[in-house]
Amino acid sequence: MANYTTLSPTALARIVSHYAIGTPLGLEAIPGGLGNSNFKLKTTDGTFLLKICDEKDAAELHMQIALLAHLRQHAYPTAYPILQRDGEALHVTENYCVMLYPFLPGATPPPSQRAAAQIGGALAQLHCIPPIAGLPRFPMGISQIVPFLEEVQGNPQFATHPFVAWLTSQLEWMMPQLTAVLPAGLLHGDLFLDNTLFDGDRMVAILDFEEGCHDTLLIDVAMAIVGCCYTAQHQLNLAAAQRFLDAYNASRPLTASEWDCLDCFVHYAALCIAFWRFRQFNIRRPDALRANTYQEMITRSAEWQAASSPWRTFR
Repeated sequence: MANYTTLSPTALARIVSHYAIGTPLGLEAIPGGLGNSNFKLKTTDGTFLLKICDEKDAAELHMQIALLAHLRQHAYPTAYPILQRDGEALHVTENYCVMLYPFLPGATPPPSQRAAAQIGGALAQLHCIPPIAGLPRFPMGISQIVPFLEEVQGNPQFATHPFVAWLTSQLEWMMPQLTAVLPAGLLHGDLFLDNTLFDGDRMVAILDFEEGCHDTLLIDVAMAIVGCCYTAQHQLNLAAAQRFLDAYNASRPLTASEWDCLDCFVHYAALCIAFWRFRQFNIRRPDALRANTYQEMITRSAEWQAASSPWRTFR
């Protein structure tokens, strides 16, 4: 769990009073989640997911809610927020914003070919849904990395950090392909295994559209490979990547240009998550336990490179 925000019994009762979900019986912190404080809430009427949105402001959350309403119209398999008594999905206080969801049965799946195939199909389904107006660009990409690199030049602690040098050098060779004209549309933006929910071998939902955006579709494809096709030891599972791409292509075939750029975008996806973790846990919210987790993504990038251009076998 992010452990950014806690709730007193009084504050919890006040939040619950805005919903028609009975009275609170218990609140249990849920591990995982790097950008929110998540809780399993039990009330006299059932069990719910209570999410305190530590990283997004009200305007960003209202856009997320609009996106979820759009996905509901297309019957997309995700979790939809529970409305308050006044019909609003977002509960805003002086100190935080809260969203409440049904507590869906299931769990994060272990890495597997079966899971990768279902995720590939679900991602292709998402990419066939038209985006809504007003969505931002991919929030962990170039638009954030370039200003960050300029900002740290004035910080003696980080200006010469090896990661900053690595980030700069990687962007230099990637930029021509990252700026290529490729199909664009609606993105999830952060499709890792822990943002999926499975009931046994069956996928229940794709979760957490907090990074939902309108950008190059290949970012999402590459991000899902980085997030769903590696072992817990950060080793590439080529068979899972094959199943993922096969399932994706069955519904939305990649173009020739996308195949040509896939290698670069897998590196880019790993770089983006590494950047977010480095900035988050070393600068924005220093956390000694997570400060070096960005290195996991560098390992995944190197694993992809070491696989001798595996994407060429998937066409």
